[in-house]
Amino acid sequence: MALKNTYRRNVASDGKIEMSLQEFKKWLMRFDTNKDGKISKEELREALRANGGGWFSMLKGRRGIKAADSNSNGYIDENEFNNLVQFAQRNLGVRIISY
Repeated sequence: MALKNTYRRNVASDGKIEMSLQEFKKWLMRFDTNKDGKISKEELREALRANGGGWFSMLKGRRGIKAADSNSNGYIDENEFNNLVQFAQRNLGVRIISY
């Protein structure tokens, strides 16, 4: 399920998709295919591809993991999730807001 299609009603005038932290996490965890509670490079790549990342989803997935994975184990876990939120806000056209 694509982020753009899911949250189309929350697109700001600057084109950024606005959602709560809970909505972002819920969307991203749909791509946690092995249900381990962590996001791998491959799972992040698939999420980006579903969001219209196309040819650049591999590059963005690698950059997202590098930016968010503070312990360098190749996964984004609960403790590193805020790092991924910051990456998404800077690079993926997402704005996390409070409702």
